[in-house]
Amino acid sequence: MAVIIIERAKIADFFGTFVESGYVVIEGERIARVGAGAAPEIPGASRIEGQGLLLTPALINAHAHLYSTLVRGMPLRGFSPKSFGQILEQLWWKLDRALDLDAVYLSAFVGGLAHLKRGVSVVFDHHASPAAISGSLFQIKRALSEVGLRADLCYEVTDRGGQRERDLGIAENVAFAKEGVVLGRFSAHFGLHASFTLSDETLEKCRTQAEPLGLGFHSHLAEGKEDPLDALQKYGMRTAERLDLFGILRENSILAHGVQLSQAELELLAERKPTVAHNPRSNMNNAVGTAQVEKMVVRGIPVALGTDGFGCDVLGELLAARLLAHHALGDPTAFNDAVAKRILAQNYTLAEKAFSVPFGKVCPGYAADLVLWDYVPPTPLDAGNILSHLLFANISEGLRPLYVLVAGQIRLAEGKVQGVDEAAIAARAKQKALEIWSKL
Repeated sequence: MAVIIIERAKIADFFGTFVESGYVVIEGERIARVGAGAAPEIPGASRIEGQGLLLTPALINAHAHLYSTLVRGMPLRGFSPKSFGQILEQLWWKLDRALDLDAVYLSAFVGGLAHLKRGVSVVFDHHASPAAISGSLFQIKRALSEVGLRADLCYEVTDRGGQRERDLGIAENVAFAKEGVVLGRFSAHFGLHASFTLSDETLEKCRTQAEPLGLGFHSHLAEGKEDPLDALQKYGMRTAERLDLFGILRENSILAHGVQLSQAELELLAERKPTVAHNPRSNMNNAVGTAQVEKMVVRGIPVALGTDGFGCDVLGELLAARLLAHHALGDPTAFNDAVAKRILAQNYTLAEKAFSVPFGKVCPGYAADLVLWDYVPPTPLDAGNILSHLLFANISEGLRPLYVLVAGQIRLAEGKVQGVDEAAIAARAKQKALEIWSKL
């Protein structure tokens, strides 16, 4: 079993661990020992010099769309949306249909690299490529395996492309859950797009396929006004109420956004306890509104944090969530550290459920998913202010990792991704992006 020692580091997590100068011993995929002072001598162990820098658990992205990676800089011809639905029609539904399996692989590879370089070790990805459905999740798995990330994957089932595409999406979720899961590395949810693009027949088919596999669902929920309006007009009920009829609101489900929810729906979510993934910067960008995060947390609804298709900066997303709450509520004390840490804790809980190992603390027995940040604090740092340090260092100094370990493996060292020809991947991605853009 490989042993790695990180020594002379400032060790902290968001939940109370703090060692001013100490060491972490990693055996295999887990943390074995944590202590203050000099590291023990262990024959054959690899050693990382902490240089007095800050060592923390790696971050988790609870809702991502890696397929959006190659859209950066894309010319938006005829793009003049007046609603969220038109944003989907004029951009994202054109993009996902332009993807082939090679584009799926390259999007995941480039997006995975970006996540790693931001200190993220786990991505819960929600994928769509309607012209290349079969095998798409396996292409994402291949790419992220080469990057070295852990991931939970699903394919978004929808009716918008017709019955054949719907059935292929269902089959891809089932195939990956049966053949693509790797203990501790890759897990699965059953993907759905959103209530307003799913018929009752389709939702029932998805439930029938997901339940024998023990899969939770990963779906969008009431992101824009289109979702509740569709549910009310067609079915006479709100979005969450409709999804609940088909067993979607279960504890192992992830429901992204939750912006357009009534108080009755919040009560229903509090009873069923699926995780709501908050994506504040995407919500602001799409002008869909502000999720009622404080009310969700007070009601005991599990809330996690995702980036949607808006990059991979989880720390930046957390600060955006705080600033948005201040602005929307007119309260500069909203979304305080207790709320922020509760949301971070739910991200780690999702990872623990997906990979059967505890995440989020620098303690023996926990996952050896760790980040040594290239950060020398200009002011005192302790257990009580670590969150403030990381959030504001990120915006003022562009916080970056020096080392990232995933499942006890060094995947980033001295700021460089290990075992990857980044230049070659970037060249391939650039060519593929031009190819995709030409189709739109």
